[in-house]
Amino acid sequence: MEMLTNQKALDFLKLYNIPTLNYKRVSGSHEITKFPSVLKLDAYHVLHKSERKGIHIVHHDVHAKKAFNKIRKHGHVISQQYIDGHELVLQIVKPPKGRSIILLGISGMPVDVHETFSVRTCPVKLNSARKMVNELRSYDYISKFNGKKSRLDALERSIVSLSNLAVKENVKSLEIDPFIINHKWGGAVDAKIVKC
Repeated sequence: MEMLTNQKALDFLKLYNIPTLNYKRVSGSHEITKFPSVLKLDAYHVLHKSERKGIHIVHHDVHAKKAFNKIRKHGHVISQQYIDGHELVLQIVKPPKGRSIILLGISGMPVDVHETFSVRTCPVKLNSARKMVNELRSYDYISKFNGKKSRLDALERSIVSLSNLAVKENVKSLEIDPFIINHKWGGAVDAKIVKC
């Protein structure tokens, strides 16, 4: 079993034309030149960065230095451009028998608890991906960002691509969290992949 996180996971998604937001490993806060930026913990043994306070949005040099020093105690530090938008989660689950399942939900809401998600078996065609998005209770909310139409098309195409990945690759589980959409862009910001 092999686990891919951070940039390796995003690079794997790119092979299936899923838009991603790249990371850059930084050795000091002086390397962060654009604000706002997101600093994240890059540690193989930590799956959920938020549990170790391993994610910080920084707005200026002083804030970046403090965040860098906090995160560095637990592992390497990676920097990513900050993107504002609606945060969703996409998951692939491979049951012991049968076809893989794709789930779409709102990030921050456990998809196994709340009825705020949509499910299909893989592979998924574009029409079915559109229906998945429309089924979300928060569809009206995510369909616009700052008064403009959100890039739901990027989300729908990514659902199709992700479902094709699930069929072609030997993936036990995959999670994109968050997948961010706004009026200009839609793509994977963070991902974890477990390959069989």
